[in-house]
Amino acid sequence: MISKSKGFSLIEVLISFVVLTVGVLGLVKLQAYMEVKSENALHSIDTLYLAEEKLELFRTRSQSAGTGTMLYSDIKGSTESLSMAGTTVSRVVVVKNDFPVLGTKHIKVSVNWTDRWNTPQTVDLDTVISKYSEFD
Repeated sequence: MISKSKGFSLIEVLISFVVLTVGVLGLVKLQAYMEVKSENALHSIDTLYLAEEKLELFRTRSQSAGTGTMLYSDIKGSTESLSMAGTTVSRVVVVKNDFPVLGTKHIKVSVNWTDRWNTPQTVDLDTVISKYSEFD
């Protein structure tokens, strides 16, 4: 006997429902992933600003502190905790004296934070500063 009914069978409907469900779940996962990446990008910009701020302070130094904001000899390593957009970050400054050449300081500023998945993130900036300032 040949069936002359038209329409979809139950199996076809169930298969299309499964395919649709898998596609929607993929889109939900993609949305969550993109939200975390967007948040990390915003935090990276903020931490880059914090690192640049510290390096700019060091760049305004002078030998006599007559024209700068600090003495060259006062540039030292430090660690501090800061609040940034509801997140606590740590800014670590590492200073190597007379590296890579005599009369310079190699400065590395690292800003560290933990994202919402408890993954440690960091932004590093390096520079070399001479004891001779263009402002002296």
